[in-house]
Amino acid sequence: MSVFGPNQVEEPIIGTGDTAPAETTIATFIATATDGEVAVLGAGGGAVADLEPFKVLQKAAGAVNGYEFSDTIDPKKVDKVILATYSAEVQKDVDVAAFAPLAANHTYAVEVRIFNDGGTLSPENFATVTGYYVSGATVPTATAVSAGIVSSLNANLAKRGGNELTVVDEGAGVIGITGQAQSVVPGKIIGKQIEFEVIAKVFDNAALVGQENIATNSVTVAAENNPGVGTGKYAVNLEWFAKGYKYEVYRTTGYPADFGSTPYYASQSTTYNAIHVKYKSDRISPSLEEQPKVLTILCDSTTIVPTNGVLGGLRTALTSAPVAVPADLV
Repeated sequence: MSVFGPNQVEEPIIGTGDTAPAETTIATFIATATDGEVAVLGAGGGAVADLEPFKVLQKAAGAVNGYEFSDTIDPKKVDKVILATYSAEVQKDVDVAAFAPLAANHTYAVEVRIFNDGGTLSPENFATVTGYYVSGATVPTATAVSAGIVSSLNANLAKRGGNELTVVDEGAGVIGITGQAQSVVPGKIIGKQIEFEVIAKVFDNAALVGQENIATNSVTVAAENNPGVGTGKYAVNLEWFAKGYKYEVYRTTGYPADFGSTPYYASQSTTYNAIHVKYKSDRISPSLEEQPKVLTILCDSTTIVPTNGVLGGLRTALTSAPVAVPADLV
């Protein structure tokens, strides 16, 4: 399985609340914070203070003790704080212009090459799905050609499950092909975007030799795949992967003689702002060794309040540190 980064340890804290907690100590946060709230607090139990070690806590009803907590972070060992605000996932969108030339006794086709076929995660493994329209003794219209190809292509895609591409007749002979958003099954299916390319083809059925593609219509990429930032898909995948550091790395493979179920808080239907705190900690070893780590704090992006609350706490802890904390969202 691929990793999310080069750090030896990554830990997620998932904020699902829409407010910033008023509690300033760990004891009061555990006792009175609302489920889903996230706070930056002093590692010693008190309020967060400049250059003093701190923790990030998440109130979590699903946890055994009612809350989750990060590793202790020494502000002097923080290398960088990054804020990545939510942006939506964008699917690849391709437009096939009205077919030309239009003539009798010709074969028209839209060929779609789908990469990483069957979840292989290799562009060398691909499938070709094609939609056809064959003209008869009369010259067809561009509308008739596009309608026939859309029907044929959708029928062939349906045989593959119909969950990869959306193919529509956009009118005036134009065909639109868009990737479908893929869902996640934690630990099994990562929801990778559909990668594909499109070719328009026209063949003269009367040609006896030298059959070649004579299509002159264009194929235009209207939008490229973009996985977005802070999507629910990213959060679910990251949480499942990173929880192996903190809970059970083998994920119930020893059931029923294992450690029980690991709590998960991220949702595919939620959008998040991500705050990455990259830092180091001293490892216990015969020689001095620093272990690179990253704490990823995901805050529900519905409102900027929880994100700004975390940024404010980090700004307090790192006031005198040579590390810039991003400004509050507005």
